[in-house]
Amino acid sequence: MARSRKKVPLTVSRPALLARGSDVEFRGLIHDLIAYGHKLDACRDAFAAIAGISGVQYEILMLVSRADGLAVGEVAARLHRSGAFITIEANKLVAAGILEKGSDPADGRRVRLRCSSRGFQLLERMAPYQRRVNDVLFESLDAKRFRELRAAATRLVASGDRAVALTEVLLQEAKEAA
Repeated sequence: MARSRKKVPLTVSRPALLARGSDVEFRGLIHDLIAYGHKLDACRDAFAAIAGISGVQYEILMLVSRADGLAVGEVAARLHRSGAFITIEANKLVAAGILEKGSDPADGRRVRLRCSSRGFQLLERMAPYQRRVNDVLFESLDAKRFRELRAAATRLVASGDRAVALTEVLLQEAKEAA
Protein backbone atom coordinates (compact mmCIF):
# COMPACT_ATOMS: atom_id res chain seq x y z
CA MET A 1 0.00 0.00 0.00
CA ALA A 2 1.54 3.29 -1.11
CA ARG A 3 1.37 6.15 1.33
CA SER A 4 1.09 9.67 0.05
CA ARG A 5 3.87 11.88 1.29
CA LYS A 6 2.83 15.23 2.70
CA LYS A 7 4.78 18.24 1.56
CA VAL A 8 6.95 19.63 4.32
CA PRO A 9 6.57 23.40 4.77
CA LEU A 10 9.47 25.65 3.85
CA THR A 11 11.60 26.88 6.74
CA VAL A 12 12.84 29.97 4.85
CA SER A 13 11.17 32.37 2.45
CA ARG A 14 14.08 34.47 1.17
CA PRO A 15 14.68 33.55 -2.49
CA ALA A 16 18.46 33.62 -1.96
CA LEU A 17 18.11 30.73 0.50
CA LEU A 18 15.92 28.57 -1.73
CA ALA A 19 17.15 26.27 -4.50
CA ARG A 20 14.50 25.62 -7.13
CA GLY A 21 11.81 26.57 -4.60
CA SER A 22 13.12 24.11 -2.00
CA ASP A 23 14.79 24.63 1.36
CA VAL A 24 16.66 21.31 1.20
CA GLU A 25 20.03 23.01 0.60
CA PHE A 26 19.34 25.48 3.39
CA ARG A 27 18.50 22.64 5.80
CA GLY A 28 21.71 20.89 4.74
CA LEU A 29 23.68 24.06 5.53
CA ILE A 30 22.07 24.34 8.97
CA HIS A 31 22.84 20.69 9.78
CA ASP A 32 26.43 21.09 8.57
CA LEU A 33 26.93 24.28 10.62
CA ILE A 34 25.55 22.60 13.73
CA ALA A 35 27.77 19.56 13.17
CA TYR A 36 30.81 21.81 12.64
CA GLY A 37 29.91 23.73 15.80
CA HIS A 38 29.95 20.46 17.72
CA LYS A 39 33.41 19.73 16.30
CA LEU A 40 34.63 23.20 17.34
CA ASP A 41 33.23 22.63 20.84
CA ALA A 42 34.98 19.25 21.05
CA CYS A 43 38.31 20.77 20.01
CA ARG A 44 37.85 23.70 22.42
CA ASP A 45 37.10 21.27 25.23
CA ALA A 46 40.19 19.20 24.38
CA PHE A 47 42.40 22.31 24.45
CA ALA A 48 40.79 23.30 27.75
CA ALA A 49 41.47 19.83 29.18
CA ILE A 50 45.13 20.13 28.18
CA ALA A 51 45.21 23.45 30.04
CA GLY A 52 43.30 22.06 33.03
CA ILE A 53 40.45 24.57 32.70
CA SER A 54 36.87 24.55 31.42
CA GLY A 55 35.87 25.25 27.83
CA VAL A 56 34.49 28.71 28.58
CA GLN A 57 37.57 29.54 30.65
CA TYR A 58 39.66 28.56 27.63
CA GLU A 59 37.61 30.97 25.47
CA ILE A 60 38.15 33.76 28.01
CA LEU A 61 41.89 33.05 28.17
CA MET A 62 42.24 33.05 24.38
CA LEU A 63 40.36 36.34 24.07
CA VAL A 64 42.10 38.14 26.93
CA SER A 65 45.56 36.92 25.88
CA ARG A 66 45.25 38.73 22.55
CA ALA A 67 44.41 42.12 24.04
CA ASP A 68 46.21 44.52 26.32
CA GLY A 69 43.60 44.17 29.02
CA LEU A 70 39.86 43.77 28.55
CA ALA A 71 37.00 44.76 30.80
CA VAL A 72 34.64 41.98 31.87
CA GLY A 73 31.87 43.62 29.85
CA GLU A 74 34.03 43.57 26.73
CA VAL A 75 34.75 39.87 27.22
CA ALA A 76 31.06 39.16 27.80
CA ALA A 77 30.07 41.05 24.65
CA ARG A 78 32.67 39.29 22.48
CA LEU A 79 31.73 35.84 23.81
CA HIS A 80 27.98 36.57 23.81
CA ARG A 81 27.65 35.66 27.49
CA SER A 82 26.38 37.54 30.51
CA GLY A 83 28.73 39.78 32.46
CA ALA A 84 27.91 37.90 35.67
CA PHE A 85 28.84 34.56 34.10
CA ILE A 86 32.12 35.94 32.72
CA THR A 87 32.93 37.47 36.12
CA ILE A 88 32.51 34.09 37.84
CA GLU A 89 34.63 32.24 35.28
CA ALA A 90 37.30 34.95 35.08
CA ASN A 91 37.59 34.94 38.89
CA LYS A 92 38.39 31.22 38.70
CA LEU A 93 41.17 31.98 36.20
CA VAL A 94 42.45 34.75 38.48
CA ALA A 95 42.42 32.36 41.46
CA ALA A 96 44.41 29.85 39.39
CA GLY A 97 46.96 32.54 38.54
CA ILE A 98 46.18 32.39 34.79
CA LEU A 99 44.65 35.87 34.56
CA GLU A 100 45.29 39.04 36.54
CA LYS A 101 42.90 41.81 37.46
CA GLY A 102 43.91 45.42 37.33
CA SER A 103 42.19 48.79 37.30
CA ASP A 104 41.47 50.59 34.07
CA PRO A 105 43.80 53.61 33.76
CA ALA A 106 41.02 55.59 32.05
CA ASP A 107 38.38 54.67 34.64
CA GLY A 108 39.61 53.37 37.99
CA ARG A 109 36.20 51.85 38.75
CA ARG A 110 36.49 49.37 35.86
CA VAL A 111 38.41 46.13 36.22
CA ARG A 112 40.57 44.98 33.35
CA LEU A 113 41.63 41.38 32.84
CA ARG A 114 45.12 40.57 31.61
CA CYS A 115 46.97 37.36 30.96
CA SER A 116 49.48 36.57 33.71
CA SER A 117 52.95 35.14 33.15
CA ARG A 118 51.54 31.75 34.17
CA GLY A 119 48.79 32.23 31.58
CA PHE A 120 51.37 32.95 28.88
CA GLN A 121 53.31 29.83 29.90
CA LEU A 122 50.10 27.84 29.54
CA LEU A 123 49.54 29.30 26.07
CA GLU A 124 53.08 28.30 25.07
CA ARG A 125 52.42 24.73 26.22
CA MET A 126 49.10 24.53 24.36
CA ALA A 127 50.22 26.17 21.09
CA PRO A 128 51.67 23.07 19.38
CA TYR A 129 48.40 21.19 19.95
CA GLN A 130 46.33 24.16 18.78
CA ARG A 131 48.36 24.57 15.60
CA ARG A 132 48.01 20.91 14.65
CA VAL A 133 44.26 20.79 15.30
CA ASN A 134 43.40 24.21 13.84
CA ASP A 135 45.37 23.48 10.68
CA VAL A 136 43.18 20.40 10.18
CA LEU A 137 39.94 22.17 11.17
CA PHE A 138 40.49 24.75 8.45
CA GLU A 139 42.53 22.77 5.93
CA SER A 140 39.95 23.29 3.19
CA LEU A 141 40.42 27.08 3.20
CA ASP A 142 42.92 29.07 1.19
CA ALA A 143 43.70 32.67 2.21
CA LYS A 144 40.88 34.15 0.13
CA ARG A 145 38.26 31.71 1.42
CA PHE A 146 39.49 32.22 4.98
CA ARG A 147 38.94 36.01 4.69
CA GLU A 148 35.51 35.42 3.13
CA LEU A 149 34.53 32.97 5.87
CA ARG A 150 35.75 35.35 8.56
CA ALA A 151 33.66 38.19 7.13
CA ALA A 152 30.63 35.93 6.68
CA ALA A 153 30.95 34.59 10.24
CA THR A 154 30.96 38.14 11.63
CA ARG A 155 27.80 38.95 9.70
CA LEU A 156 26.16 35.66 10.73
CA VAL A 157 26.86 36.27 14.42
CA ALA A 158 25.18 39.68 14.19
CA SER A 159 22.20 38.13 12.38
CA GLY A 160 22.17 35.36 14.97
CA ASP A 161 21.85 37.90 17.77
CA ARG A 162 18.83 39.43 16.05
CA ALA A 163 17.34 35.99 15.34
CA VAL A 164 17.65 34.94 19.00
CA ALA A 165 15.91 38.15 20.07
CA LEU A 166 13.14 37.40 17.55
CA THR A 167 12.75 33.82 18.87
CA GLU A 168 12.17 35.22 22.35
CA VAL A 169 9.33 37.39 21.03
CA LEU A 170 7.87 34.54 19.00
CA LEU A 171 8.07 32.15 21.94
CA GLN A 172 6.08 34.60 24.03
CA GLU A 173 3.54 34.97 21.19
CA ALA A 174 3.21 31.19 20.91
CA LYS A 175 2.68 30.85 24.68
CA GLU A 176 -0.02 33.51 24.61
CA ALA A 177 -1.73 31.86 21.62
CA ALA A 178 -1.78 28.41 23.27
